[in-house]
Amino acid sequence: MTALTRRGFTLIELLVAITIIAILIALLLPAVQAAREAARRTRCSSRLSQLALALHNYHDAHRTLPINGSVFEPSVAERRTRSWVQCILPYVDQKNLHDRIEAGSAMADNQEAAETVLPLLFCPSDTHAGRSGAGIDIPPGWQVALTNYRSCAGDNWPFEPFERASEAGRFTGSNLGWGTEGNGAIGFGRGWPVLTRMSQVRDGASQTIALGETVIMEANVSWWFHADHTAATCAIPINHGFQVEDPDNWADRRGFMSRHPGGAQFALVDGSVRMISESIDLETYYALGTIDGNEVVGDF
Repeated sequence: MTALTRRGFTLIELLVAITIIAILIALLLPAVQAAREAARRTRCSSRLSQLALALHNYHDAHRTLPINGSVFEPSVAERRTRSWVQCILPYVDQKNLHDRIEAGSAMADNQEAAETVLPLLFCPSDTHAGRSGAGIDIPPGWQVALTNYRSCAGDNWPFEPFERASEAGRFTGSNLGWGTEGNGAIGFGRGWPVLTRMSQVRDGASQTIALGETVIMEANVSWWFHADHTAATCAIPINHGFQVEDPDNWADRRGFMSRHPGGAQFALVDGSVRMISESIDLETYYALGTIDGNEVVGDF
């Protein structure tokens, strides 16, 4: 009786099988990555929505949107700063942290608060979020807690109209002066508070940006405690900071940007959250940044 022999794979069959598996992985991996990014974007949108709700709750209690401003002293540690994030802490389950901050006191008195990490302020797509000790206005020895979300100062910056271009380029800020607080929902004031009431948003709450995304990188250290590092401008195209990352050119750090492909997410004054393309018409984008520019904004 002849014994049966088990036939193994030939080399060609093995190579074909490996090729098929490799093709399947190549086809499935982008889909898996896209699904993961979609989930991260949804979580980011949820966090922006929570922050926008906190803005509304603050306005209900104080009849104005949160203030955002600083008084700059000769010493960095002696500067006094009140960011919009500080203001809304009681409305995002952080009342104890809010009560520990010495309002109106020097930054040196608030190191513990400034170093407190708030996960709500991180976009899940940005793996650089956390703390940093290197950046403008950070006192020596501090490891400040960062944020991926900034308020909209308008289509300029708080020192007279911000230099802007019809397309992405290098923004030098060479024509900046002193004296205004921007023309957005939550600007940045030096030496005085910036106050905006809902009634002043005459362009329409659904057509005005309140908050938007930023990213954490060497030239863009955004930390939630300091007012100067929690605001951005629509004068700079979305994601422009990825094109020109120059630590010496401060204007490059002032635009909105994100780790999401193709654009960034924004919370509008009405509380809705929108993904806005980086290829948006710039005149439309400028109009979304202002609260009372008399612009007519179409689809975006």
